[in-house]
Amino acid sequence: MYRRIRMLLLLLIFCVVGNCASVCGEIVSVAEPVSTESILISEQIEVSINEEEHSGIPAAVEVKELLDNSEEAGLSEEDIDLIALVTMAEAEGESEYGKRLVIDTVLNRVDSEHYPDTVFEVVYQPSQFSSMWNGRVDRCCVTDEICQLVREELLERQNYEVIFFTAGGYGKYGTPMFQEGNHYFSSYE
Repeated sequence: MYRRIRMLLLLLIFCVVGNCASVCGEIVSVAEPVSTESILISEQIEVSINEEEHSGIPAAVEVKELLDNSEEAGLSEEDIDLIALVTMAEAEGESEYGKRLVIDTVLNRVDSEHYPDTVFEVVYQPSQFSSMWNGRVDRCCVTDEICQLVREELLERQNYEVIFFTAGGYGKYGTPMFQEGNHYFSSYE
């Protein structure tokens, strides 16, 4: 909702100054530039203005959303924040790859028939992510960098098989796969 309001405000700003005729929204991938002017509003919004050949008057304003496919994946910003929070709580001292694997564990569980279908239910399922009930999560905060890792994993996961991880050794569930940092990852079967 916030994203759509932000795009409409940008459109309104350009319309007020007489610079638009049409808008193409929610383009996830960046295409070849076809405009004479491109303005990067933030890391996630780019506005391109196409001008007519003879008059120099913009014929179209294109609003591109970059690096955000969360709605396509069915995840809200709250879901992304929650995945980022559990990742910080479970893997704050781990490598970037280790953090990505924790993110993948959550996403793979949401996709699995053996687990609940929502991020909230997966993260708060009893006896699963110990950091969510032992107080560790209360000492963590969500960062833009971790949220960006979640978005990147939504686009292309490092691993589609990890379902379990434990610290210090393989747990009693799943088929052991590999160790990354202090975590031992396992698949469901």
